[in-house]
Amino acid sequence: MRTSHVLLAGTVALAGGILAGCDQPPPSITAFSGSDSVRSPALCWAFDTGALTSGQCAREIISGEQIGDAPQLPVGAGNVVGISVDTAIAEAGWIPAIAGQRLVETPITDTYFRFTFPSAQLPEQGVGLQVLAGSSQELKGVWAVRLVN
Repeated sequence: MRTSHVLLAGTVALAGGILAGCDQPPPSITAFSGSDSVRSPALCWAFDTGALTSGQCAREIISGEQIGDAPQLPVGAGNVVGISVDTAIAEAGWIPAIAGQRLVETPITDTYFRFTFPSAQLPEQGVGLQVLAGSSQELKGVWAVRLVN
């Protein structure tokens, strides 16, 4: 009976050590439109520092010129688009932008934001929706979703 207790204690200690060694995943965002939704992981996130350092995240992503393999969300003209962010993003403050153009003046500290998509026609490749966490001076993270027809 004593051997089984020692074995159980060893297994629990090993599992705890393995879990402690796991890296915490970066926070994510979810974008919604109609009945569609997509979850997007961070393209870059400052875990250990208050802000990203130069070179940690491409300027093309931040400006909206390049969104790479970002998840695609179908959006029609005049549709409402919602963005839900993890708590860590809300605590840092965040700004949604379309093709690099901010949708709000000051950072949002709530976990949800919605807007009506303009009635303009989308280009064939879609347009980038970016979420920028932090401030202009201290950017903490970047996420992207491609809005498509």
